[in-house]
Amino acid sequence: MKERLSQFFNNHGLFSPLDFTDPVTYFVPGFILLILGETFLYQIPQKLFTKKLVKDELSSIGLGLGAVFLDFGMKAISLSYFFWIYNHFRITDFFGIKNFNDFFTLKWHLNHWWLWLLVLIVQDFGFYWHHRLSHKIRLFWTGHVNHHSAKHLSFAVALRQGWFEIAYRDIWYIPFILVGFHPIMIAMMHQFNLIFQFWPHTNAIGKLGWFDKIFNSPSNHRVHHSRQIEELDKNYGGILMIWDHLFGTYQSENSKTHDYGILHDINTYNVFNIVFDEFRNMMRDVKNAPDLKSKFSYIFKAPGWKHIGKDERVSTLQKNLK
Repeated sequence: MKERLSQFFNNHGLFSPLDFTDPVTYFVPGFILLILGETFLYQIPQKLFTKKLVKDELSSIGLGLGAVFLDFGMKAISLSYFFWIYNHFRITDFFGIKNFNDFFTLKWHLNHWWLWLLVLIVQDFGFYWHHRLSHKIRLFWTGHVNHHSAKHLSFAVALRQGWFEIAYRDIWYIPFILVGFHPIMIAMMHQFNLIFQFWPHTNAIGKLGWFDKIFNSPSNHRVHHSRQIEELDKNYGGILMIWDHLFGTYQSENSKTHDYGILHDINTYNVFNIVFDEFRNMMRDVKNAPDLKSKFSYIFKAPGWKHIGKDERVSTLQKNLK
């Protein structure tokens, strides 16, 4: 059956998702052990293990399970158009620079470890902008807000992936495919980026000194998940903090406690309500908008923009603090 499906994709000029081995699957036992370890070694001793936390954790796991199934289908689509672009639209091919593309092909990976380091940097740069724009454009926020809706921070929250976000998150890597980076290398590094992002979702690990300045860490990510106004929209990096330093979005952890979640709690543990809540809110605002400009503004401007009433965009709220 696997061979027949792969042949079907190949016959239609598509990349078969069955030829891509997702490294995340090998780390699932480790994720489970970390969640259990955090529960018994940190949450229970600290008396944090309440009924509300259990319900929130189960919601996160439910969102994660749904994301796994959706991601398999979406990965098939994204890898297919990655390879289509790679084979037909590499920019350097138009200028006859074949050696430039050969430089980035997958065949180099066994002999040149530094090429994987370059791919890590490039992919993380793409992830930074995907992540940042998911906070700054409401249409994308409808897919990412699910991840931030948990009122606490724990390893289980790392599984709390937005389902809508899966549909668009790979488009940010198209420029790198156009240059000549191999689709498999980009896809593999994206998955390793997700694996790395699991462990910063915890309160059990404190500050790590110089490490916090360079890499994403629990300290940095606690700031990112905080809903305290001064800490909103900070620390977008997946693996590296260099992009936040460069583009002015880095903030070190200054407080010992954080209020986690989103500005307007949705107060539900139902997985489907969590997934569709902000999308429904956006569509309601679009429907009630008085003109076409306002309708588009509710879709493409930052979350919190209103055509009438209090402007609740993060940039406005932070200006009002000064």
